[in-house]
Amino acid sequence: MIQSASFYIISILLVIIVSILFVMSVKKYIIMPIIVFLIMALTAFIVPNFIEDTSWEPLMGYAAFLGILSLIVSILTWLYIRGRRRKKEVADERPRTEGMDEPERPRDNRRR
Repeated sequence: MIQSASFYIISILLVIIVSILFVMSVKKYIIMPIIVFLIMALTAFIVPNFIEDTSWEPLMGYAAFLGILSLIVSILTWLYIRGRRRKKEVADERPRTEGMDEPERPRDNRRR
């Protein structure tokens, strides 16, 4: 494995940020986890050529971890966007229904 802790911290933060931005801009929720896994799987086979005491197995496991993390972030972002869209639709629909001409009924002030 790579001994630098900054590699792991930076890669996790980058996966989270890029997954959120990609999902919000492209609106394809499953593509980003696949891209993350493929890129990290390729690096799992390339990095051991340059660092002698590193093997590909732990890096491939890390690629799977980052792919699952990206999938979770994408799903959470999708749920958040869907919730905001529904709230906006309800808020846009409410003024239209309130502004319609409704026959006025006499109000009964008695308690029931």
